[in-house]
Amino acid sequence: MRLLNALFSPRRVALVGASDRPGTLGALLAANLESFPGEVVAVGAGGTLREVEGEIDLAVVAVPAASVPRVAADAAAKGVHAMVVLSGGFAETGAEGAALQAELVAAARGPGGPVRVIGPNCFGIQNCDLPLNASMAAGLPRGGGGICLVSQSGAYGMAIYTVATDECARFAKILAPGNTCDVTIAELLAELAADPSAATLCFLLESVADGRAFVEQARLATPEKPVIVAKTGRSEAGARAASSHTAALAGSEAVWRGVFRQAGIVEVRSGQELLDAARALDGQPLPAGTRVGIVTNSGGVGVELADLLADEGLSVPALSPPLQDKIRDMLPAFASPVNPVDVTPVWSRYAELYSGLTDLLARSGEVDVVIPVLLQRAAMDTPTARQLRDAVVALRADGVEVPVHVCWVAPRQARHNAELLQEAGVPCFEWPARTARAVGHARRYALARERTAPPPSGPDRRVGPVPTDPAGAAEVLAEFGIRTVASVLCRTAEEAVRAATEFPVVVKLAAAAHRTELGGVRLGLRTPAEVRAAATDLLALGHGEVLVQPQLDGVEVAVGALRDPVFGPVVMVGLGGIWVEVLADVAFALAPLRQVEARELLAGLRGFPLLAGSRGGPPVDLDALADVVVAAGNLLLAADDVTGLDLNPVLATRDGAIAVDWKVLS
Repeated sequence: MRLLNALFSPRRVALVGASDRPGTLGALLAANLESFPGEVVAVGAGGTLREVEGEIDLAVVAVPAASVPRVAADAAAKGVHAMVVLSGGFAETGAEGAALQAELVAAARGPGGPVRVIGPNCFGIQNCDLPLNASMAAGLPRGGGGICLVSQSGAYGMAIYTVATDECARFAKILAPGNTCDVTIAELLAELAADPSAATLCFLLESVADGRAFVEQARLATPEKPVIVAKTGRSEAGARAASSHTAALAGSEAVWRGVFRQAGIVEVRSGQELLDAARALDGQPLPAGTRVGIVTNSGGVGVELADLLADEGLSVPALSPPLQDKIRDMLPAFASPVNPVDVTPVWSRYAELYSGLTDLLARSGEVDVVIPVLLQRAAMDTPTARQLRDAVVALRADGVEVPVHVCWVAPRQARHNAELLQEAGVPCFEWPARTARAVGHARRYALARERTAPPPSGPDRRVGPVPTDPAGAAEVLAEFGIRTVASVLCRTAEEAVRAATEFPVVVKLAAAAHRTELGGVRLGLRTPAEVRAAATDLLALGHGEVLVQPQLDGVEVAVGALRDPVFGPVVMVGLGGIWVEVLADVAFALAPLRQVEARELLAGLRGFPLLAGSRGGPPVDLDALADVVVAAGNLLLAADDVTGLDLNPVLATRDGAIAVDWKVLS
């Protein structure tokens, strides 16, 4: 039996720790499982799974922590497919709990097993369609929808019932993995991606031990289904080696955001935003473009919404004169047909105007999204909500795939009208900020699903050990297609003079963490005397040899690679050369990359116009620069002894890209 079927569609469920004593977890679970259409076998105090006759697909465990390993051993011997352990007192409590958790895992993999384990210390699981409520929550969200939620916060799992009820959101499956001792987040993503009833996949994550596997699974899923992630704990993961620009810039949030974008993941910043994005993506077609038509009865709210949409990369374009004429014929004389379309406070005509204008805009071909703003009286008016709902239903029946999202600004007593709309699949978002953000996520996912591709294969060869001295490292870099400037290692000032065959030249310290901070770089040297003086000064600093290089020009780009503790080999690009840490204009991605992904990484930098040829300057060779980014990741994948790589700066010109400073860390 597939893992997903054992968890969410079991035929027989055993409740281990069943109790009829009020207030106990066993009693709560027994009550929750009463709606399960299959058979529930109660295993109370003194009983064991081994004594149960017949097959058991799923064991729901609510016994004291010390007893759970024995239950796991019984489940393995019985041939149980999966178990959900709600009991706490494991790794979350410290070393003794961690040892008990390891004992649980070992027992589940014992003779007759393995039994796949969800938990321990978890909220449980729910299948809203079956129904199956093997959780602590006293109730199931509405079924019939495609939203699935995997939450590392059990509290959010329980809060979903309230939110789903308030927002009329329909769910398919909900799971809280707790300590994630066995079944991984990546496995759950893969299972849900293959589930026909799962359409929108949501994850509330605190951490992911299998981060690389999760992202690779997301890259496979996002072309077909949106993957929405709210990542908590976005602060700096910890101190990194100060000797590396790349490592110093690799804060956890920067890396997470980079690899999420690469995988097409919709990243949100809160649980509320996660559910808003899910409702926007699950209830309506995807926006085909960025153009938004707004219908409002408040000019001020319409302007605010337009500004917030612009922040999301969307536009509120002026409508064509012919379309404005059609709208003008529908409106009172003092209303505005310009986008946003302001119907003014003509309360008696709201039902007619909101539905008619939404239909007209959606069919016009001039906008990609329609947002009716239902404010106060418009929201309080049930005929307005009913006719707007009917207009959207008619659009879908006619094959018009322009999404309609309602911006809801209304008192609580109007909530029944929002429910009327949302029951029909028309999402309502309270206030312009939430509306704009949700629509922005929908558009970003529409773009992501078009560009996201499965992970490419990495380099087919291994190298190592890789030398860390400049000359030896340059040879290995050349093997991967990374050009480095010609350099001569010099131990004396006279050797430096002989090495300077073309002027101007650069003299720099050969081995120093941050040459610039040490005053270890001398530029623009045009005579042997200047070279001799510079080399003499630098050698006197006591950091060993100096390098002599021809001085080149170009746009300074930092390219790096490092082994992230969560995602493994990642690459970094940034503008600014020695100023890259100050400017912090950087982006990260999982290695390996395709060249097109490397170009997208570069295009996402704020300073990208410098590479594209701003102010009349020539554009650089972006293909050559992207090749350097790809090669940096490939080197890290091919060389197990390399922990990091800094190419800073790489000088990008119209004729190519060449590293003038490089450092290999091992």
